[in-house]
Amino acid sequence: MMISSTVRFFGSDRGWTRHVPVLLILALALTGCFGSGSGGGWPGSSAATFDLQGTVVGESPEGAPIAGATVRVAQREALTGPDGTFAFRDLPVGTGDLELTAGAPGYLSRSVGIAAEPGQLATVIVVLTRAEPSPGEPGGGNGNGDENNGENGGSGDGSGNGGGDPSPELPDGDAVVEVEIRLVNTPAAQAPVLKPASAPSDRVSPVATRRSSPAGLSPEPIPGQWIVQLTDEYPVQTINDMWSGAGVQVVRRLADNFYLVESRAQDPSPSVEARLAALPGVVAVEPNQRVYPVALTYDPGDPYYARQWSLPLISVPDAWRVTTGSREVVVAVLDTGIRPDHPDLDSTAIVSGRNFADDKPATDYTDDARDMSHGTMVAGIIGAMTGNGRGVAGINWSVSIMPVRVLSSLSGGTVAAVGEGIRWAVDNGAHVINMSLAWDASYNDNFVNQQIEYAASRGVIMVAGVGNDRSRVTMPASHPAVIAVGAVDRYKQLAWYSNYGPELELVAPGGDTRTRSQEGVLSTDVVQGSLGYSYQQGTSFSAPHVAGVVALMYSTGITDPDRIRTLLRNTAEDLGPPGPDSQYGYGLINAYAAVTQAEPMNARVGVVSSGGQVWGPTSPQGDPLRPVARVENVAAGRQSAFAWIDATGDGLLGEGDLAAIGEVDVPENGTVSVQLSLAIWDALPVQDRELLSTATGR
Repeated sequence: MMISSTVRFFGSDRGWTRHVPVLLILALALTGCFGSGSGGGWPGSSAATFDLQGTVVGESPEGAPIAGATVRVAQREALTGPDGTFAFRDLPVGTGDLELTAGAPGYLSRSVGIAAEPGQLATVIVVLTRAEPSPGEPGGGNGNGDENNGENGGSGDGSGNGGGDPSPELPDGDAVVEVEIRLVNTPAAQAPVLKPASAPSDRVSPVATRRSSPAGLSPEPIPGQWIVQLTDEYPVQTINDMWSGAGVQVVRRLADNFYLVESRAQDPSPSVEARLAALPGVVAVEPNQRVYPVALTYDPGDPYYARQWSLPLISVPDAWRVTTGSREVVVAVLDTGIRPDHPDLDSTAIVSGRNFADDKPATDYTDDARDMSHGTMVAGIIGAMTGNGRGVAGINWSVSIMPVRVLSSLSGGTVAAVGEGIRWAVDNGAHVINMSLAWDASYNDNFVNQQIEYAASRGVIMVAGVGNDRSRVTMPASHPAVIAVGAVDRYKQLAWYSNYGPELELVAPGGDTRTRSQEGVLSTDVVQGSLGYSYQQGTSFSAPHVAGVVALMYSTGITDPDRIRTLLRNTAEDLGPPGPDSQYGYGLINAYAAVTQAEPMNARVGVVSSGGQVWGPTSPQGDPLRPVARVENVAAGRQSAFAWIDATGDGLLGEGDLAAIGEVDVPENGTVSVQLSLAIWDALPVQDRELLSTATGR
């Protein structure tokens, strides 16, 4: 008996069906091959709309971005991220300008007119001016020169900007501030679209370019700290006595006869260093100084890296501070095979694979597609060569790719081949399996289910796209042992095609090429028979983003499957309704928080007054997905709630840590709630970093 099944492909410029006879099996469809310029569209969408993206900044010499600003337009509302950015999709095109209004605590609201053509991507920068302090507020005189009319304001100068001493310490109050902690990915400016003259608008061709080189770093001594080398035979007690006389104390012994010492007054003056050098038994004295990663965190030098908006969207460049991957980690790509000769795929990093499709010998896993090599794109997202001055950057700079061919580019594949591929990958050393493929689970799928469960029993992490029909989650993503991944666009909105349901676990960049090809995910590909690069969209390309991050986690020693899934869930950026939901799952994957194990439950939370009085810090409690910290006995008034996570593990708040601070109006008594979205320190506005440093004393 023969069954006629339909396999649908979505190529870069076409959509077509082919009837394929299969023997009592289901046919499979790639979960994401919507190419640039493929058309399509969301049913019900109107052509008379436009997209808007922008940034809200403060009026200052630096034009610092304002996080948490409220932006309203066309009866819709959005909050800016820590980098001050916002975005709206499908705004109506009217007969006149739309009015956009932006406001933030401590700033005057501002309205601007927005005019756009249908299908246009409009951009805007809104500059807000700080509000003058009102009479009676700290630092605010009455504007008439009366030095006593501005509470805590000191002498007025006639301008209403009285100076004076800081506010006195406030007494403890009776209020409780509940602070809910969530994480957000490092906000990044929209990646510029670079167009080499030789590249067509919807495809990218290889170009040669010189690599970027890092700027030289100037020495940055830590004030009042030195590394001191002593002679081996000098008595320790004598050393301590002499160091005490020199005005320094030992922080810790580093190794052998090296010590880290600091001035009791944190005096960085050369005189202290000279006194240290003059002590008996001291061989050498050198200032302790800050060290930064050698890796080019935000520019690995690949010419098309600036087009890869998907990587900063999930904080991959920040994760590179911690790890760029390991060749010891093996990721199996169950797909159409790959082109191992692609110049941006390291042939030495491609381990022996296998072919389970029916059209080639078992040892031939090469994809023979002349246009759109699905497996090559997936492999490039996970581990394209990085820092080689060519093409794109992979999530892993160093990883081993195992090509397992279970699909033909022309005729699809079978459930039997997928099951065989899973078993073979597990038995041949795969740590992670990516499956950017799908089928509707009309049958029990006993064979595949057993192979998935076998892989899970061997500790292998499996990742799959949920499908592109905007319907229920497909197999194999719907299996509980598989991480089911949906797709978002570059604005963190659920992609119009992405399937959803209770099985969906995470979302990752999948792109949307309906209006512009550059809104898709860029990766290695075959373009009109030549090895090159292209933009595509689909959950096929969201899944390898998650598989690539899992491989990064493996390279740091996080290898327990349960721990990996817990970290991915707990550190994801919550999108949609609060908590897990059927459209975004636990949220958008956060590569940096995952590799540093920076879970919200690890936060330190407190409240600080304008005068520097701190209540707390305390730790969050309750649900790890929505942890809440209670800060008690807070005085009434306008205070600032803060939280930080020591992601670097050095005990100091600074570069690489996650933090946030925000104002809260505390009542005389009772409880007030506030939500803080923690982002990486480096991306926070300067004023927030200064307030956090004051609040934490770090």
